[in-house]
Amino acid sequence: MKRILLTLSVLFGATTLYAQTATTTHTVAKGETVTQIAKKYNTTKNVLFLLNPEAVDGISENQILKIPTTAGVQHTVQPKETIYGISKQYNIAIEKLYDLNPGLKENGLKIGQSLNLSGAHSNASSLKNVASTTVIVEKGETIYGIAVKNNTTVSVLYELNPGLLENGLKVGQAINIPVSQNAVLNTVNYTSGNAKTIVVQPKQTIYSIVKSYNVSQEQLMKWNPELINGLKQGTTLIVGYEADNSIPNSKIPNTVPFENSVFSTKKGIDLTLPNDGSTKELVLLLPFNTVKHHFNNPSIHQNIKEDVFLNMTLDFYSGAKLAIEHLKDKNYNLNIRIVDSKETKRALDVSTLKDDFDFAATDVIIGPFFQKNVDAVSEAFKNQHTIVVSPLSTDKGKPYPRQVHTMPNSDMVKKEMLEYLLSKQERIIAITDGKNTNANYFATNYPTITSLNVLTDEKVSPTILRNLLSNEQTNYIVYDANSLTTTVELLNTLKTLQKEFIIQLVTLEKLEVLDSSDVAINDLIALKYTFPSITNDAENSKKSKFVNTYRTAYGKNPSRFAVRGYDVTYDVITRMFESEEDSNIFDYGSQQVENKFAYVNENGGVYNNAVYILQYNEDLTLKEAQ
Repeated sequence: MKRILLTLSVLFGATTLYAQTATTTHTVAKGETVTQIAKKYNTTKNVLFLLNPEAVDGISENQILKIPTTAGVQHTVQPKETIYGISKQYNIAIEKLYDLNPGLKENGLKIGQSLNLSGAHSNASSLKNVASTTVIVEKGETIYGIAVKNNTTVSVLYELNPGLLENGLKVGQAINIPVSQNAVLNTVNYTSGNAKTIVVQPKQTIYSIVKSYNVSQEQLMKWNPELINGLKQGTTLIVGYEADNSIPNSKIPNTVPFENSVFSTKKGIDLTLPNDGSTKELVLLLPFNTVKHHFNNPSIHQNIKEDVFLNMTLDFYSGAKLAIEHLKDKNYNLNIRIVDSKETKRALDVSTLKDDFDFAATDVIIGPFFQKNVDAVSEAFKNQHTIVVSPLSTDKGKPYPRQVHTMPNSDMVKKEMLEYLLSKQERIIAITDGKNTNANYFATNYPTITSLNVLTDEKVSPTILRNLLSNEQTNYIVYDANSLTTTVELLNTLKTLQKEFIIQLVTLEKLEVLDSSDVAINDLIALKYTFPSITNDAENSKKSKFVNTYRTAYGKNPSRFAVRGYDVTYDVITRMFESEEDSNIFDYGSQQVENKFAYVNENGGVYNNAVYILQYNEDLTLKEAQ
């Protein structure tokens, strides 16, 4: 498998769909994979995901899959269909539809028009700026062995040596390898306390060291990755760790079991998954700040109680670790390192980070948390193949072609909400005070929406509002103001007008003013209050199952950051191995426990624009709006 590449194409998701595409069926045999099935029918996994959205979460024996008998997937436009409606029917980003169908954006939809829903995504790889040297292939060597020996990945070797994948290795052949800053991969096993080291003496062997220090060979290899190149006299080896006085796991509040581990400020923690195929590397760049927080010191109790940022970090890590555990049976050949970024809101020392760790073979980095620090890391790695994933920030930041924003920003959330409303083809009236959204925003970007500007604490005139309402259509009232006085008065007015008109209340974000004790929840329910959300707060079986699993693992319910850590990590790892070869790893959609991911290119950056549209039920729970 060649190196993971990221292009500027748009990601599409997968939900129930009804494409007007000729298909046949295939019954999944025991052990079959989506990749194998795609190759068998000369199609791609992305097309299979379009036709079989449930396959994104995996396939099972005897499952029936739709297989296209034509090259692509098409949709014939029906009366009253909208761009937004089609995009949601197939969970394809609107910009993706425009990209696949030239002229659609300029000319709009036409009944009977055939739309292309799938397209080829190929990427030209470029390692021209990567410094390299050569090695001579010796008898018995393999691609994987050479990659490990030279602290790189199989995918990088294939990239640097065109024809290697097709022709294989030959004894005496000279192949290119990247120049690495460090010869040894900075990984250690979960450990506790201070390292015990020895200097290798003449005639010592790995077997004799294992026996002398009562450790396993597996432990010794994990603590000393350089041993893969053989035991060398005079080198220093870690042979164990001194016992410490770590706090029992059960005594650490609001955190996760650390398996008595200490996060080294100079080394990452090895969470390697079982091997299968080419090796890839993922780094979780998390702000543990171990210099400040001594996890084996009783003061950690107070630190955790007082430090919100530390709690967030530990929760995110707990979710990420659970995702890794759940993916182990996939047998992905993946090396995972947990690295302390020592990040603060103000800064991240990227130079020191690069000195402490060798990122030459890193395919994907998840982190840091703050967007300006994500930008700093992207800038530092802009000349290598590494993809940098921003896991938590909703800031736009600077657009980098290999930086992926997993959190939709406020503009995207707003746009998705309005596109949803426009798809209803009903009456839309926006009431705004110009603070959250520019006063001219609606007139400039959505001329079909009637806007009504109000001043702070101004009461919306019932007479003026009545004259704007429709007797034949549903009236969506988009409320975008912050004054409690204006809010309470408006709700009273809308309740009165509901006797004559069909009215539904909508906001462009979850407005805090509507959570005031002066606002009755029953009034919001009566108005079918609808709002956009980055996370799915509605109850569902998948979320319930995750909560139970997390509670079993950690003895508490997961926080929003724990779920986020799980969703982002699970999604990224799956993409690293389940994407088409030589294609954008973000070229299909997914939905995890509480977050879904559908990416678009915007101004040279890659952004998730997947948003949930939620609505209150009569029993005070939430549901996804239809």
